[in-house]
Amino acid sequence: MLECLKVKNFAIIEDIQIQFKKGMTVLTGETGAGKSLIIDTISLLLGQRADNDMIRYGESKAIIEGIFSDFYPTINDILEKFGISKQEKLTITREIMDSGRNNIRLNGTSITLAMLKQVAPLLADIHVQNDTYRLFTPEHYLTMITPIQDPVFDALQTKYTLCLAKYLDYYRNYEHILKGQKESVTRLEFLEYEKAELLNLNLEKGMDERLKNEISKLENFDKIYTNLALAYSSLEGEFEPLDHLYESANALKKIEGLDNKYKEYSSQILDSYYLLEEIKVNISKELESFDFDQDELNLKIEQYQEIEKVKAKYKMSIEELISYLEKITLDLEIVQNYDEILKTTYKDLEQSFYTLKDQAIQLYEYRKKIALQLEKKIIEECQQLDLEDIQFKIELKLPNEFHPLHPEVFQETGADSIDFLISFNPGEPLHSLHKVASGGEMSRMMLAFKSYFANRSPHILMIFDEIDTGVSGGTAKKIAKKMAKISKSNQVLCITHLPQVASIGDEHIHIYKELIRGRTTTHFKYLGFDERVEEVALMLSGDKMSLFALEHAKALLKEKYEEEKG
Repeated sequence: MLECLKVKNFAIIEDIQIQFKKGMTVLTGETGAGKSLIIDTISLLLGQRADNDMIRYGESKAIIEGIFSDFYPTINDILEKFGISKQEKLTITREIMDSGRNNIRLNGTSITLAMLKQVAPLLADIHVQNDTYRLFTPEHYLTMITPIQDPVFDALQTKYTLCLAKYLDYYRNYEHILKGQKESVTRLEFLEYEKAELLNLNLEKGMDERLKNEISKLENFDKIYTNLALAYSSLEGEFEPLDHLYESANALKKIEGLDNKYKEYSSQILDSYYLLEEIKVNISKELESFDFDQDELNLKIEQYQEIEKVKAKYKMSIEELISYLEKITLDLEIVQNYDEILKTTYKDLEQSFYTLKDQAIQLYEYRKKIALQLEKKIIEECQQLDLEDIQFKIELKLPNEFHPLHPEVFQETGADSIDFLISFNPGEPLHSLHKVASGGEMSRMMLAFKSYFANRSPHILMIFDEIDTGVSGGTAKKIAKKMAKISKSNQVLCITHLPQVASIGDEHIHIYKELIRGRTTTHFKYLGFDERVEEVALMLSGDKMSLFALEHAKALLKEKYEEEKG
């Protein structure tokens, strides 16, 4: 559940901190007061992309922070992968900068947006005003029936995704060879020339820098040799400095038993002696092997200049030239051994295709099981929302034909297509939901889906932003009771304009705006019983309060409190 929401400098919100409780909290207020802004800030905490236009005018950044508790234990497994220790509460903080930068922290640790999106589905489910229209677009239906937590489904989807990635790699390679063969025939002579030119250079990574260093050493031969000889003679001169060091260490060793510091001095001098002795030997080897060869210098300069010329010609680095050589070598093989390479490549493509097809069918079969369970439950949920005579069917289909060279049948979600078929009246045939449902019917259908998944996903915060649009009267009452029922296992936040919904909430927060020092700011107030009566009465009667509306509002709220006592 969401315990606390802190928002600073977000749109018309200056600085607010709202404490939320378990059960159902309703948010009411005039249009434009900032109710949906509250939902927007929670959406940001759950991974929605941020825009610096959201920052309050005149401020450099906006800060949103949410504290969550009583969440899925699975979240701790995800946090462990992020290197975040297990804790009883999660604090998610987002900072939106006017520079375009965004900071996200989870329990004080910086995380990415992608990491946040792994946690978010296990914390909350948000229904915003436009979400109902997903029912008008079948492209969203597969997402809607995807279970929030189902290890079997997740494993099937993951395996399918891996197989799809592998298949698409093979398909792109096959297409490249098919296309490359036609193009490369006309470029055969030119490719052979380029290959020979690059092979002749015997390119290796970092070769240009290595040659540059070797040339510099040879060009500075006299300077290097003179200074090496001077360094050696200083270590092996007539005064024999190293022998003196050794004698000094031995002298101190004879008195080391009298004071520990003499032992330390002796040890340090010996270390210096052995280190300098090793350096002297290495310098001696350098002098013995160091030799100047003008032909070698000329050869390296010529080689270096040739490499630099080719780099300039191709406008590539050494590493890019090596990659390019590999590519044109493959292109030449395609031309010269086209039939054999194409045959081998198609065989790999075909094998990956059959593996992918098998995974797609397994995913489809499992979805059918989910769909059969879902159909019955959605009908039950709808019947509790004044849709008593509803018939509902989830139609899943696989393509009529699969072929290795038709990748378009495989989507990220699988190979199956989906439609929701429905009949709202007895004796009427099933039709596509998006073609026949009204706005009010769509709202109830969406609530039925949310209610079903809420039962299967306790501990998730459920947020409803005007899901009751398009309904009134007795139906509104049933929608209110449905949300109240969801709140028994899930925390519910609900923005509503319906008095039936507002009166059934456990907590009631009024959102309003004020003009202070020439700036509009959003504020909120927790309403007590008498204040709730007035708020619900205004929702019943409009701008003008009436005695009847007050009595009706009082009756609605008393019914709520009596139900709680009962």
